[in-house]
Amino acid sequence: MMKIGKFYIKQNNVSLHEVDDKWQWFKGALGALDGTLIDITVPASERGKYRDRKGNLSTNVLGACDANLKFTYVLPGWEGSASDSRVLRDALTRRNNLKVPQNMYYLVDLGYTNGQGFLAPYRGTRYHLNLWRGNTPTNYKELFNLRHSAARNTIERSFGLLKKRWAIVRHACFYDVKTQIRIINACFILHNFIRDEMVEEDLLREVDEELEEAALENEVERDNITFVGVTDEWSQFRDNLAMEMFEEYQARRALRN
Repeated sequence: MMKIGKFYIKQNNVSLHEVDDKWQWFKGALGALDGTLIDITVPASERGKYRDRKGNLSTNVLGACDANLKFTYVLPGWEGSASDSRVLRDALTRRNNLKVPQNMYYLVDLGYTNGQGFLAPYRGTRYHLNLWRGNTPTNYKELFNLRHSAARNTIERSFGLLKKRWAIVRHACFYDVKTQIRIINACFILHNFIRDEMVEEDLLREVDEELEEAALENEVERDNITFVGVTDEWSQFRDNLAMEMFEEYQARRALRN
């Protein structure tokens, strides 16, 4: 299974604004990126470093996906206590690394710093899709966050679909740690294979319902990815994009009225 993984989990170098309407404003976006905690069983001597912020024993898995809910990069194996900054740093510097070409980027959530290669939403502005029901954006930051959330939601749906399908990544099993990590990797590979071969609308509907319920519960403080430095240039890039979105949005509304 591990030998065929490279054929099913392949990094993307095409901007998704060309292939999906939700991404049309994000020229240069490779996909969405986030981490997820998957429970595992570890020896008593190692429990301290695998205990995550919720008190569970887990591995911190970094994943990136495309618009079709297929994973383009996966890095399992880090201890649950490892900060997201440490996991991402490893992903960017290891031999089989996460590649972020110049002028391209991933959409990330509020747990990450808005820095080169990683475009985050605005803080202090409503974000999750369920918060927008019955509301319309009133300024450029709100519109940006709404469209960012609609596109970045693909990584939440991808993780949700993976865990919905495979019970072994929802509950810890009793193999040794190395074998458990291989099983997790295999589940990601099979996930991509199934995405190519099957229609999963019913399962996706269940995932979307569960994500909606969990959205507010999961709005917790997380580590910032501080090694991806905030720059004036990258902050200006986000502001320019957000204001361009809002100007176009206002013009379309004016035409309708």
